[in-house]
Amino acid sequence: MAPLRQLEVSPEAGVFAALPAFVTLVIVILFYSCCKGSSKSKNQRVRKENETLLDQNEKQDLQKKNETLEIEKQTAQAEKQDLQKKNETLEIEKQTAQAEKKALQKENERLGSENERLGKEKQDLQKKNDTLEIEKQTAQADLKELRQKTNTVGYVFDREWKLITEHRVKVTPDPDTASPSLTVSEDGSLVRFTGKRSEEWPSVVGREGFTSGRCYWEVEVGEKGYWVLGVSTHPHEKSIPAKPEEGYWLVRLVKGKTCTAVSQSGDQIVQLEKICKVWGVYLDHEGGRLSFYNAGTRFHIYTFEGSFPGQVYPIFSPGSYDKGPLIINVTVNNV
Repeated sequence: MAPLRQLEVSPEAGVFAALPAFVTLVIVILFYSCCKGSSKSKNQRVRKENETLLDQNEKQDLQKKNETLEIEKQTAQAEKQDLQKKNETLEIEKQTAQAEKKALQKENERLGSENERLGKEKQDLQKKNDTLEIEKQTAQADLKELRQKTNTVGYVFDREWKLITEHRVKVTPDPDTASPSLTVSEDGSLVRFTGKRSEEWPSVVGREGFTSGRCYWEVEVGEKGYWVLGVSTHPHEKSIPAKPEEGYWLVRLVKGKTCTAVSQSGDQIVQLEKICKVWGVYLDHEGGRLSFYNAGTRFHIYTFEGSFPGQVYPIFSPGSYDKGPLIINVTVNNV
């Protein structure tokens, strides 16, 4: 059997052991009360400290929340102000748009009225044009009838004749291009046949060639029974073929009575209602027209229509059957 272990006794326990049991009980009770009171006070203090800490933390949280709310409040106010400004801007834009809409409506109304007015004016002008066209046709018919009655078919009136003759140019025959059987006067105003009679049409062309514009010149044929007038693209040929091909546009008189328009397109008889002693020749190069007139009576005789390839030259032939000259009017004053 193991020996009993001796209990260890603390000094305080020794003190209590030495005291009588009642006194010990009292002391224990007092000690417990003191310890309990001390513990209670400590707990209260701790509780107060905890409450204080909680209050401080709550206060800090509340402050942070208040600061956050203040920031959110300021942000909301700023956004509100921005929205107000935007609303004001939109209101101004709305008013501007409404004003522009009203202005456009007024402009549309004005344009509608203007279009209606222009439509009426257009109808009136159309009616006037129709009336003028009818009057023009009537006047042309009356003029045609008048010309037929007075034998003035082809007559050129003053205004048109002035437009033609204002293009008068000086045309001078070039002796270097003349046939040996022709003589050209020093001033170029006379072209005369001086050779032996033949079937040829000896010729001479003008010094001046034309590539554009309008030109008018006159040639006096008098009582001659043979001659040729016109234009040619052959400046170096000294005679005109009996049947000209390309590059000739001519009017030819034979035996004093047969007048023929001659070109590569063929020959066409030209009816002369009156004896023509002075011929006017009018070249419209761009227009492709070569016209012949009775310069004394201002009657149109014949017109070639087509196109002229490049430079063309006035051409003259007094024929080879009579000695009468062709007289070229070298003046440039309008008649």
